Amino acid sequence: MIKLLDSDCSHYKGPVMILMRLFLAFIFIKAGMGKLPIVAGEGLTNALPLFLVYLVVLFEILGGLFMLVGIKYEALTRLGALMIGVVMIGAAYMHYGVWGDPFGSKNVMYPISLLLITLVFITDDN
Repeated sequence: MIKLLDSDCSHYKGPVMILMRLFLAFIFIKAGMGKLPIVAGEGLTNALPLFLVYLVVLFEILGGLFMLVGIKYEALTRLGALMIGVVMIGAAYMHYGVWGDPFGSKNVMYPISLLLITLVFITDDN
């Protein structure tokens, strides 16, 4: 068992990063598209001003697309991850600070987990 823990798995970093990138892109493109069409009085428009709802949808869709295109152009990866990270900070704040969900709840921990994944892409040297 100890031998297994001592093994070098760094050669798996590339495939893992690709899977994480595809995972983020899928989640956020789907989430952004699911919010269309934006109708006043429905969904996020009940909680946020209309211009912020448009910004959230734009950041989700473009952030996901930039994560995909970032496979070839690394600067777009960081920009897409930053856009997604901003949305996740807002989502965690809304659930915990505004709606009062407990910190350990899935409604708070899911956005924080996705935020941490985006931080991997923002801080990665490759």
